[in-house]
Amino acid sequence: MSPITRLRGSYSLMIVIITTAIAQMGWILVYQVRSGTFQAPVFNYAIILVLGYMLGMMIWRIIRQMYLSQKWIKHFRSRKHDKLTKRLQYICRNWGTEIIVVQEDSFVALTIGLIRPKIVVSTMVVDRFSKMEVKAILLHERYHCLNHDGRKMFLSSLLVDAFGYLPIVKPIVRYYETWKELFADRYAMQQMGTELYLGKVLLKLAKRENLQRYHSAVYFANTTLQYRVMQVLEPEEAVKVPLALLKPFLRTCSILLLLIVGGDS
Repeated sequence: MSPITRLRGSYSLMIVIITTAIAQMGWILVYQVRSGTFQAPVFNYAIILVLGYMLGMMIWRIIRQMYLSQKWIKHFRSRKHDKLTKRLQYICRNWGTEIIVVQEDSFVALTIGLIRPKIVVSTMVVDRFSKMEVKAILLHERYHCLNHDGRKMFLSSLLVDAFGYLPIVKPIVRYYETWKELFADRYAMQQMGTELYLGKVLLKLAKRENLQRYHSAVYFANTTLQYRVMQVLEPEEAVKVPLALLKPFLRTCSILLLLIVGGDS
């Protein structure tokens, strides 16, 4: 099974399970309200609490995301290196993507923005990496912009916050995050016609420990580094990213069964 097929299949399974859980809880409450008989009140209160928790977490995540996005975009613009920003904008003028170079001594390479994604890199990246290595980094981030991965990751984080109590959600989202980075690396290697420069960047990052982190962004450097290095070393071979779903799926089915039994009692 190809990685894309497996990824789409697992993500679709997660959406179906989440939809089933919401529908079952909603049906239980609507049925008992219409019938006027509130059986198993403790169970009903638990469902109301869960629904309230999910709604609250989603609202909190949306507000937090909006605040952090505006905060960091404002911060990046205030620290923008005008000369290097104009230079990279000119080099990548056909991309149609805004690129911001910020004055920062640590490694920063990320995509930020849900509606109009932007690429942000630090002066350290431009100064300490070769032109071809910088191009590999920018191509990786361009893939995230073209595919609106920031928006997709935000939606995935909403699912984790609201439905993290379902055991199947977190492993599938982690699996998606890993392949998101691998696909971006593949795009960069295909555009450059070689894995050499991206490989050099990844090996340099593997030796660094002080990587700058910002919320509400998609990072070039993250916890999937080992799989990305494997893909660079063996570009013709499909990277085997583990996805153990049997136990989480069975636990999730147990929770859904509990909802069904509780609703019928």
